[in-house]
Amino acid sequence: MPKLLVVDDEPLTVEMLQMFLEINGYETVAVLDGESALLTVQVESPDAVLLDLQLPDLSGIEVCRRLRTSPELSAFAELPIIIITAHGNPEMRRRAFEAGANAYFTKPIRFPELLAELRRLLAAQQAK
Repeated sequence: MPKLLVVDDEPLTVEMLQMFLEINGYETVAVLDGESALLTVQVESPDAVLLDLQLPDLSGIEVCRRLRTSPELSAFAELPIIIITAHGNPEMRRRAFEAGANAYFTKPIRFPELLAELRRLLAAQQAK
């Protein structure tokens, strides 16, 4: 069962995502801030990260960038990262992809599309 890290500062969003993902056969771990996300990646070794952009300490862009470029996190540099955010503007989208995001979804979340993209990214990761 693939393990997913859900990172969002809104507990209701986290709960909703966890429920949806677990119903669809995923194990989930959740945190509410960026620093915890970086630590949890190292401890839990998730198969993918679902990441909000607005977090109370580090931005989701910074978390994404660190996962892609920090030497101490190099084991996770290829980890699929799906951004889930309220920011629909093109500038934020561009910055997320430049930081290394694999996919970008705006809230409200379209769950069938999220599930399809998650499956695609995990399959591509396994094929490597």
